Amino acid sequence: MDFSLDLDAGCNISNGVANPKARNGERNLAGMNSKVSTLMRCLERFTRAERLDAEQKFFCERCKERQESLKQMSIRRLPLVSCFHIKRFEHSSVKKMSRKVDHSLQFPFSLDMAPYLSSSILRSRYGNRIFPSEAIDSEPVSELSSEFEIFAVIMHSGKLDAGHYVTYLRLNNQWYRCDDAWVTRVDEHTVRTSQAYMLFYVQKTLYYKACERAAEV
Repeated sequence: MDFSLDLDAGCNISNGVANPKARNGERNLAGMNSKVSTLMRCLERFTRAERLDAEQKFFCERCKERQESLKQMSIRRLPLVSCFHIKRFEHSSVKKMSRKVDHSLQFPFSLDMAPYLSSSILRSRYGNRIFPSEAIDSEPVSELSSEFEIFAVIMHSGKLDAGHYVTYLRLNNQWYRCDDAWVTRVDEHTVRTSQAYMLFYVQKTLYYKACERAAEV
C-alpha cells in the first residue's frame, strides 16, 4: 500500500473525531515533532467511506435517477507479508516543484488489520448478512491471521536529490541497523524515531516461528 503524509499534524483524527491517545501499539511522539502522522490514521483514511458528489452518484435503472452513494476502499484478503510505502517524495506540476516530506510517522510494532478488512466493514454496517463476495472466499480470516508483527523498516535520510537508505531488521525482538556493509545493534527507540520510508509486517504466527528457529540455531 502507498500512503501520503498529507495528514494534519499533532493529533489523531478519525472521521472528524480527535483522539489524543495512540492506538494499536503506537507510541505518542507528538511532543517530539510538531509534524507527526500515524500509520493507523493512514489506514483509517484509506478505508474511510466517501460520499460521492452529484455527478458521481450511482444511477439506478429502476428509479431512473441518481441515488445517494458511498464509495469505500477495504482489504479483501491479507497477504502473509504486508508492505507499506510512505510517499516521502512529492512532485507537483501545479506548483512546479518537488520536495521531500520530512514528517515523522508513528507506527506500531504489533498491528491488527482486522478493522480494515472488507468482511469487518460489511459486518459493522450490515450486521451478519452474507454477501456474494464473502461466499466466494472459502477461507475465512481468523483473528490470528489478521495480527501482524513488524520485522523490517527502511529509512531514507537526506534530501530529494541526494540521500541514503538504511534498513532496520528485527530478530528475536532485537533490532539491527544494516548500513551497506556495516551491521550494528540498535535500540527500539532508534527504530521508532527513524524517518520510515517502507514498513514490512509479517503475520504474527510466522514471526514467532522464525524467532523460534533462529533460537535453535
